[in-house]
Amino acid sequence: MKKIMIIGILIVGFAFPPKGTLANQETNCKVLEQIFATDVEAENGVCKLEITRENLHVTHMGKKLSPETMELVFHISFENVDGQTAVIGEMALLENEINPVIDEFRKGNIDVSAIHNHMIHEQPRIMYLHFQGTGDLTQQAHTIKNAIGKTRLN
Repeated sequence: MKKIMIIGILIVGFAFPPKGTLANQETNCKVLEQIFATDVEAENGVCKLEITRENLHVTHMGKKLSPETMELVFHISFENVDGQTAVIGEMALLENEINPVIDEFRKGNIDVSAIHNHMIHEQPRIMYLHFQGTGDLTQQAHTIKNAIGKTRLN
């Protein structure tokens, strides 16, 4: 009987998470939508945004491919963890955008965890920068927005 009660409590707990968790997620995602002026998707406690770099005209082995195929995007995910916000992301950058973006991340205490390419023979050269950090949601979002401002997004 005890096992059945414990299983029942666990099922109810997972089926109906605490209200504050969902409310905080929605609030955080709304804050991010205002900062980035774009839609933010809420999924399993994570606020996700994706900004496609449609202004880049990149060819791969002489053929023009879509930004989606070449992953010419900024992927950013925010999650509330132990009272702070963890952020993880990836940015498709032109080579001359890398250092200015890194400078902005350093100012905001966001760590760069990798810089690499996904392809060879593309023009112009695209590099992918991965980043991560933990801290205040608003401060991190503004740091990332400032970093995006160092790119030729528009």
